[in-house]
Amino acid sequence: MTCLQITLPVPGAGPAVLTLPQPLTPQVLLALEQAVAGGLGMLRRDLVGLGASTACGHAVSPPDAAEIEYASWMPDPGDIEMASWRAHMRALVR
Repeated sequence: MTCLQITLPVPGAGPAVLTLPQPLTPQVLLALEQAVAGGLGMLRRDLVGLGASTACGHAVSPPDAAEIEYASWMPDPGDIEMASWRAHMRALVR
């Protein structure tokens, strides 16, 4: 099986490399988009929850109970973006 690599520039950091299996079909691409968005979303939540440093070196304070409650009611921008991509990919398949 051959692979395709995509290098994505990340402002303020080094590039990110994504390896894609071949053949790349619309269904595989959709599944990949969902997996990447979900994985990055979990990583972001873990980093914020642990108070990890940001790229500029400032520490992010862990959210307090009120911030967690407020965030639980707000739509996740990643979920909104994924829903948009899913709708777009489904329209292309039809």
